[in-house]
Amino acid sequence: MQDYSIFLKKGHESLFVAQHAYDKACYNSCINRAYYSIFQVTIALLIKSGNGPKSKKIGHDWVQSEFSRIFIIRSKKFAHFKGLLNQTQELRNTADYSSIEINKKKAKRVLEKTEIFVEQLSKEINHES
Repeated sequence: MQDYSIFLKKGHESLFVAQHAYDKACYNSCINRAYYSIFQVTIALLIKSGNGPKSKKIGHDWVQSEFSRIFIIRSKKFAHFKGLLNQTQELRNTADYSSIEINKKKAKRVLEKTEIFVEQLSKEINHES
């Protein structure tokens, strides 16, 4: 079984870098790190809850579907985050792989949602300790 705390630490680190990128007007990088913050903290929650990946390779689709299945559909604990992982990944794809620039307003909105997501999932992870 993988160590959830490593993914939790990586998620907080990615959030820190997203915040710093935003402060430096690097909005594309902000979106990239915000997505990975959400992704990594979600992995930590899945592992901590006993629903971690069966293989060493952790796919984005798998993380999104497992989070949705367990914490949105089944328990409804994080129903208010429905679609956030997928939406943020789509925005990251735009930021990383297209000629479209992410603007300040969009980056701020994503960063704020990411901060809330990371805070709430971190509380859940630490609560389960």
